[in-house]
Amino acid sequence: MSVMILDAGNSSIKAKIANGEIAFPHAIQSLTEGEYQKIISRASINGNSTDYTRMNGKPYALGESAERHGVLIQR
Repeated sequence: MSVMILDAGNSSIKAKIANGEIAFPHAIQSLTEGEYQKIISRASINGNSTDYTRMNGKPYALGESAERHGVLIQR
């Protein structure tokens, strides 16, 4: 599979490839400690999550989950 066209604007990455098209979000949203703990305990996450993580000790939501938290500014 070779990428022919890549568009990484707004909150999604879109790629036009030889046999079709793919798209996925690349949004990131910071969370408060309380929000993060509530989500982690509610979802019973006992390790790494693809949607919620800590970077430099601060909690963040990633991808589609980030789009559901707060107001994202699309440019």
